[in-house]
Amino acid sequence: MRNLFLISKEDFKNLFKNPMWVFYSTLFPILLVVILGFLTREAYGNDVTSYDYYGITLMIYAVLTSGMTSANAFMEERIKKPNMRIIYAPGSVKSIYLSKIISSFLFSALCHLFDMVLLFTLYSIHISAIPYLLVLFILTEFLSVALGVMLCCIFKTEALSNQILGIVINMFAILGGLLFPLDGYGKALRSISYISPAKFLTKTIFSIIYDKDFSGFYPTVIILIFLTAVVLIVCDKTFRKEDCIC
Repeated sequence: MRNLFLISKEDFKNLFKNPMWVFYSTLFPILLVVILGFLTREAYGNDVTSYDYYGITLMIYAVLTSGMTSANAFMEERIKKPNMRIIYAPGSVKSIYLSKIISSFLFSALCHLFDMVLLFTLYSIHISAIPYLLVLFILTEFLSVALGVMLCCIFKTEALSNQILGIVINMFAILGGLLFPLDGYGKALRSISYISPAKFLTKTIFSIIYDKDFSGFYPTVIILIFLTAVVLIVCDKTFRKEDCIC
Protein backbone atom coordinates (compact mmCIF):
# COMPACT_ATOMS: atom_id res chain seq x y z
CA MET A 1 0.00 0.00 0.00
CA ARG A 2 2.87 2.38 0.78
CA ASN A 3 4.39 1.86 -2.68
CA LEU A 4 1.00 2.48 -4.28
CA PHE A 5 0.59 5.71 -2.31
CA LEU A 6 4.06 6.98 -3.23
CA ILE A 7 3.70 6.13 -6.91
CA SER A 8 0.22 7.68 -7.06
CA LYS A 9 1.56 10.81 -5.40
CA GLU A 10 4.29 11.20 -8.03
CA ASP A 11 1.88 10.47 -10.89
CA PHE A 12 -0.53 13.05 -9.50
CA LYS A 13 2.19 15.73 -9.41
CA ASN A 14 3.31 14.84 -12.93
CA LEU A 15 -0.20 15.37 -14.27
CA PHE A 16 -0.20 18.97 -13.02
CA LYS A 17 3.20 19.56 -14.64
CA ASN A 18 1.74 18.99 -18.11
CA PRO A 19 0.07 22.25 -19.25
CA MET A 20 -1.92 20.52 -22.01
CA TRP A 21 -3.58 18.13 -19.58
CA VAL A 22 -4.37 21.00 -17.22
CA PHE A 23 -5.85 23.01 -20.09
CA TYR A 24 -7.88 20.10 -21.46
CA SER A 25 -9.22 19.11 -18.04
CA THR A 26 -9.91 22.61 -16.71
CA LEU A 27 -10.17 25.42 -19.27
CA PHE A 28 -11.53 23.45 -22.22
CA PRO A 29 -14.84 22.43 -20.51
CA ILE A 30 -15.32 26.02 -19.33
CA LEU A 31 -14.83 27.36 -22.86
CA LEU A 32 -17.32 24.83 -24.24
CA VAL A 33 -20.01 25.84 -21.74
CA VAL A 34 -19.41 29.57 -22.26
CA ILE A 35 -19.43 29.36 -26.08
CA LEU A 36 -22.37 26.97 -26.54
CA GLY A 37 -24.34 28.63 -23.74
CA PHE A 38 -23.91 32.02 -25.42
CA LEU A 39 -24.68 30.82 -28.96
CA THR A 40 -27.89 29.00 -27.95
CA ARG A 41 -29.16 31.40 -25.27
CA GLU A 42 -32.17 32.45 -27.41
CA ALA A 43 -33.35 28.85 -27.76
CA TYR A 44 -33.97 28.39 -24.04
CA GLY A 45 -36.35 30.01 -21.58
CA ASN A 46 -35.91 31.69 -18.23
CA ASP A 47 -36.66 28.64 -16.10
CA VAL A 48 -34.05 26.48 -17.82
CA THR A 49 -31.39 28.61 -19.51
CA SER A 50 -28.82 27.46 -22.04
CA TYR A 51 -26.21 27.67 -19.28
CA ASP A 52 -28.35 25.46 -17.05
CA TYR A 53 -28.45 22.83 -19.80
CA TYR A 54 -24.86 22.96 -20.98
CA GLY A 55 -23.47 23.51 -17.50
CA ILE A 56 -24.67 19.99 -16.69
CA THR A 57 -24.35 18.15 -20.00
CA LEU A 58 -20.90 19.44 -20.92
CA MET A 59 -19.56 18.65 -17.47
CA ILE A 60 -20.82 15.11 -17.98
CA TYR A 61 -19.02 15.14 -21.33
CA ALA A 62 -15.82 16.38 -19.65
CA VAL A 63 -16.05 13.63 -17.06
CA LEU A 64 -16.52 10.98 -19.75
CA THR A 65 -13.38 12.16 -21.54
CA SER A 66 -11.25 11.64 -18.41
CA GLY A 67 -10.28 8.25 -19.77
CA MET A 68 -8.04 10.00 -22.29
CA THR A 69 -6.10 11.60 -19.45
CA SER A 70 -5.54 8.26 -17.72
CA ALA A 71 -4.53 6.60 -21.01
CA ASN A 72 -1.92 9.30 -21.63
CA ALA A 73 -0.71 9.11 -18.03
CA PHE A 74 -0.39 5.33 -18.32
CA MET A 75 1.42 4.65 -21.59
CA GLU A 76 2.71 7.92 -22.99
CA GLU A 77 6.32 7.49 -24.17
CA ARG A 78 7.86 9.73 -21.52
CA ILE A 79 6.09 7.75 -18.78
CA LYS A 80 7.68 4.43 -19.71
CA LYS A 81 11.08 5.07 -18.09
CA PRO A 82 9.59 5.74 -14.63
CA ASN A 83 7.45 2.63 -15.13
CA MET A 84 10.60 0.58 -15.73
CA ARG A 85 11.97 1.59 -12.32
CA ILE A 86 8.71 0.48 -10.69
CA ILE A 87 8.75 -2.86 -12.51
CA TYR A 88 12.19 -3.78 -11.17
CA ALA A 89 11.56 -2.39 -7.68
CA PRO A 90 10.19 -4.52 -4.83
CA GLY A 91 6.42 -4.68 -4.63
CA SER A 92 3.48 -5.54 -6.83
CA VAL A 93 3.60 -4.41 -10.49
CA LYS A 94 -0.15 -3.83 -10.20
CA SER A 95 0.82 -0.54 -8.62
CA ILE A 96 1.68 0.69 -12.12
CA TYR A 97 -1.86 0.69 -13.48
CA LEU A 98 -3.60 1.23 -10.13
CA SER A 99 -1.54 4.35 -9.45
CA LYS A 100 -2.50 5.75 -12.88
CA ILE A 101 -6.18 5.18 -12.13
CA ILE A 102 -5.97 6.79 -8.69
CA SER A 103 -3.85 9.77 -9.72
CA SER A 104 -5.84 10.43 -12.91
CA PHE A 105 -9.09 10.23 -10.96
CA LEU A 106 -7.91 12.71 -8.33
CA PHE A 107 -6.50 15.05 -10.98
CA SER A 108 -9.60 14.98 -13.18
CA ALA A 109 -12.02 15.18 -10.26
CA LEU A 110 -10.28 18.25 -8.81
CA CYS A 111 -10.16 19.98 -12.21
CA HIS A 112 -13.81 19.29 -12.95
CA LEU A 113 -14.91 20.25 -9.43
CA PHE A 114 -13.15 23.59 -9.95
CA ASP A 115 -14.99 23.99 -13.27
CA MET A 116 -18.35 23.24 -11.71
CA VAL A 117 -17.92 25.66 -8.83
CA LEU A 118 -16.75 28.42 -11.17
CA LEU A 119 -19.42 27.91 -13.82
CA PHE A 120 -22.30 27.38 -11.39
CA THR A 121 -21.32 30.55 -9.55
CA LEU A 122 -20.73 32.79 -12.58
CA TYR A 123 -23.86 31.77 -14.49
CA SER A 124 -26.15 30.95 -11.53
CA ILE A 125 -26.71 27.46 -12.90
CA HIS A 126 -29.61 25.81 -11.12
CA ILE A 127 -28.64 22.71 -9.14
CA SER A 128 -30.10 20.88 -6.16
CA ALA A 129 -29.44 17.71 -4.14
CA ILE A 130 -25.71 18.37 -4.50
CA PRO A 131 -24.53 15.27 -2.54
CA TYR A 132 -26.45 13.01 -4.94
CA LEU A 133 -25.03 14.78 -7.97
CA LEU A 134 -21.49 14.56 -6.59
CA VAL A 135 -21.85 10.81 -6.06
CA LEU A 136 -22.93 10.33 -9.69
CA PHE A 137 -20.14 12.54 -11.04
CA ILE A 138 -17.48 10.89 -8.86
CA LEU A 139 -18.50 7.35 -9.80
CA THR A 140 -18.64 8.27 -13.50
CA GLU A 141 -15.23 9.95 -13.23
CA PHE A 142 -13.65 6.87 -11.67
CA LEU A 143 -15.24 4.57 -14.26
CA SER A 144 -13.97 6.81 -17.07
CA VAL A 145 -10.33 6.87 -15.94
CA ALA A 146 -10.40 3.13 -15.23
CA LEU A 147 -11.78 2.54 -18.73
CA GLY A 148 -8.90 4.50 -20.27
CA VAL A 149 -6.37 2.35 -18.42
CA MET A 150 -8.25 -0.84 -19.32
CA LEU A 151 -8.07 -0.04 -23.04
CA CYS A 152 -4.33 0.55 -22.68
CA CYS A 153 -3.97 -2.85 -21.01
CA ILE A 154 -5.86 -4.47 -23.88
CA PHE A 155 -4.40 -2.61 -26.89
CA LYS A 156 -0.93 -1.90 -25.40
CA THR A 157 -0.81 1.66 -26.73
CA GLU A 158 -2.29 4.96 -25.60
CA ALA A 159 -2.67 6.23 -29.18
CA LEU A 160 -5.08 3.48 -30.23
CA SER A 161 -6.84 3.62 -26.86
CA ASN A 162 -7.46 7.34 -27.24
CA GLN A 163 -8.73 6.92 -30.80
CA ILE A 164 -11.26 4.32 -29.69
CA LEU A 165 -12.26 6.35 -26.63
CA GLY A 166 -12.67 9.49 -28.71
CA ILE A 167 -14.98 7.79 -31.21
CA VAL A 168 -17.10 6.02 -28.58
CA ILE A 169 -17.39 9.00 -26.22
CA ASN A 170 -18.32 11.45 -28.99
CA MET A 171 -20.90 9.03 -30.37
CA PHE A 172 -22.42 8.58 -26.90
CA ALA A 173 -22.28 12.34 -26.32
CA ILE A 174 -24.15 13.14 -29.55
CA LEU A 175 -26.75 10.42 -29.08
CA GLY A 176 -27.10 11.27 -25.39
CA GLY A 177 -27.84 14.92 -26.13
CA LEU A 178 -24.77 16.24 -24.34
CA LEU A 179 -23.75 18.55 -27.19
CA PHE A 180 -27.29 19.47 -28.26
CA PRO A 181 -30.74 18.13 -27.25
CA LEU A 182 -32.31 15.57 -29.59
CA ASP A 183 -35.81 15.57 -28.15
CA GLY A 184 -37.05 18.03 -30.77
CA TYR A 185 -35.92 15.92 -33.74
CA GLY A 186 -38.74 13.38 -33.74
CA LYS A 187 -39.71 10.18 -31.97
CA ALA A 188 -37.36 7.94 -33.95
CA LEU A 189 -34.21 9.88 -33.10
CA ARG A 190 -35.36 10.30 -29.53
CA SER A 191 -35.69 6.52 -29.23
CA ILE A 192 -32.24 5.96 -30.77
CA SER A 193 -30.73 8.34 -28.22
CA TYR A 194 -31.44 5.81 -25.47
CA ILE A 195 -28.69 3.61 -26.90
CA SER A 196 -26.26 5.98 -25.24
CA PRO A 197 -25.47 5.44 -21.54
CA ALA A 198 -24.94 9.21 -21.35
CA LYS A 199 -28.67 9.65 -22.01
CA PHE A 200 -29.60 7.69 -18.89
CA LEU A 201 -27.06 9.55 -16.77
CA THR A 202 -28.25 12.93 -18.06
CA LYS A 203 -31.89 12.01 -17.55
CA THR A 204 -31.19 10.85 -13.99
CA ILE A 205 -29.36 14.08 -13.12
CA PHE A 206 -31.98 16.39 -14.65
CA SER A 207 -34.76 14.41 -12.94
CA ILE A 208 -33.04 14.93 -9.59
CA ILE A 209 -32.47 18.66 -10.18
CA TYR A 210 -35.80 19.73 -11.69
CA ASP A 211 -38.33 17.04 -10.72
CA LYS A 212 -36.92 15.97 -7.35
CA ASP A 213 -37.19 12.44 -8.72
CA PHE A 214 -34.56 10.15 -7.19
CA SER A 215 -35.91 6.90 -8.63
CA GLY A 216 -33.03 6.58 -11.08
CA PHE A 217 -30.29 7.41 -8.59
CA TYR A 218 -29.69 4.04 -6.93
CA PRO A 219 -29.97 1.93 -10.13
CA THR A 220 -27.45 4.27 -11.79
CA VAL A 221 -25.09 4.03 -8.82
CA ILE A 222 -25.29 0.23 -8.85
CA ILE A 223 -24.62 0.08 -12.60
CA LEU A 224 -21.64 2.44 -12.33
CA ILE A 225 -20.12 0.42 -9.47
CA PHE A 226 -20.69 -2.86 -11.34
CA LEU A 227 -19.11 -1.54 -14.55
CA THR A 228 -16.13 -0.18 -12.60
CA ALA A 229 -15.60 -3.57 -10.95
CA VAL A 230 -15.71 -5.28 -14.37
CA VAL A 231 -13.20 -2.79 -15.80
CA LEU A 232 -10.79 -3.30 -12.89
CA ILE A 233 -11.01 -7.09 -13.29
CA VAL A 234 -10.21 -6.76 -17.01
CA CYS A 235 -7.24 -4.54 -16.13
CA ASP A 236 -5.94 -7.20 -13.76
CA LYS A 237 -6.33 -9.96 -16.35
CA THR A 238 -4.84 -8.12 -19.31
CA PHE A 239 -2.03 -6.05 -17.74
CA ARG A 240 1.48 -7.25 -18.55
CA LYS A 241 4.49 -5.43 -17.15
CA GLU A 242 6.36 -5.89 -20.44
CA ASP A 243 3.84 -3.57 -22.16
CA CYS A 244 5.13 -0.61 -20.14
CA ILE A 245 8.70 -0.87 -21.38
CA CYS A 246 8.23 -1.81 -25.05
